[in-house]
Amino acid sequence: MDLFQATLLWLAGTVLLALTVQQLRRANPNEKLPQWFGHPRNHPGEVYVYRAIALVLLLVSAQAWTEVLHGWSTLLILFATVPALIVNAQHNRRIERDQNASTNL
Repeated sequence: MDLFQATLLWLAGTVLLALTVQQLRRANPNEKLPQWFGHPRNHPGEVYVYRAIALVLLLVSAQAWTEVLHGWSTLLILFATVPALIVNAQHNRRIERDQNASTNL
């Protein structure tokens, strides 16, 4: 596999992880989502499938990049989580802001 294909796989895995957070946001529109550990109140089952597919894509991509980056290719998997973490943090900040606004009334 060439590096272009590996990069496309990494990008697809990264986007898929962020989309799973979007699914959780839609399932829990008025509740905070756990940032690291725990489960939200409503957790659609397909999120597990999409995250598993994303992980496979990221692992295949990291394996392909190993020739160039050696052991550092595992960092690609960590970098792939950044967009999902940002989406999650934005959701939690919006929920917190809405809760604070409703208590100030």
